[in-house]
Amino acid sequence: MEIRKVAVFANPERRNVLNVYNKISSFLKEKGVETELVSLTSTSSDSSLTAPACDLAVSLGGDGTVLSCAWLVRGTRTPILAVNMGTFGYVAETSVAEVLDVLSSCIESRIVVEERMRLEVTVRRKGRIVFEDSALNEITVSTVSHAKMARLNLFIDGVMAANLKADGVIFATPTGSTAYSLSAGGPIVDAKIKAIIINPVSPFTISARPLVVSDSTVIEVQIPRQVAGIDVISDGHGIFGAEEGDCVTIRRSPVSSCFIQNNSRNSIEILRDKLGWAGGFNA
Repeated sequence: MEIRKVAVFANPERRNVLNVYNKISSFLKEKGVETELVSLTSTSSDSSLTAPACDLAVSLGGDGTVLSCAWLVRGTRTPILAVNMGTFGYVAETSVAEVLDVLSSCIESRIVVEERMRLEVTVRRKGRIVFEDSALNEITVSTVSHAKMARLNLFIDGVMAANLKADGVIFATPTGSTAYSLSAGGPIVDAKIKAIIINPVSPFTISARPLVVSDSTVIEVQIPRQVAGIDVISDGHGIFGAEEGDCVTIRRSPVSSCFIQNNSRNSIEILRDKLGWAGGFNA
């Protein structure tokens, strides 16, 4: 992979971001590589930005910055180097201290690019598409206010699966299994597995448990008469107000997000050290 231009996606108002960007820019300039800073706001307005043509995208921030970066470069197959400058950084697995070493590996083509599946969502109203988006982590169909439950009819590959009463349903990728879905009691799924997690949020029955289905599955959520407003949300950014009679379709996107693997650690180490899985190391 020849790298001639690197786009750095970051919120320059965050602490120390510009210092790290200048460090990256100086390093790449010595290697004859052009850099460009794409200023994010960490809000839904990021979706109005346009990503410049580049050979490598660097995300500086937390996992929210990664989601914005991945959305902006979707469809280009531009690999993303996710550098953690947030408080957690599960997807953003490379530390600031490691970034120049990993960039050297990229320039010297000593890296592995990993594809992460995305989900696409389509909302149809009276047969007409009124909303489309895609997500790296999850699509959520939920009540606007959790003071009232949603009523949702769930179909899996055309088969009626459930009439749910719940705060909502999360449809997550394996990458997103460690995000909102995990906090709602969902399973951790290895990012290399191609699957979709269906996770009801606060269901009004103990039998509505999380379900993992094939990535070829087509899921539909039909919205009957409601007492609560319903939002369709993609990765916390794209928000659409659904109405009675709308049909929400979720399936695997034909477009994947590509990430630079950090060869200094693997997914189990990240799971152990960042999530403290199974208690991490015992003292």
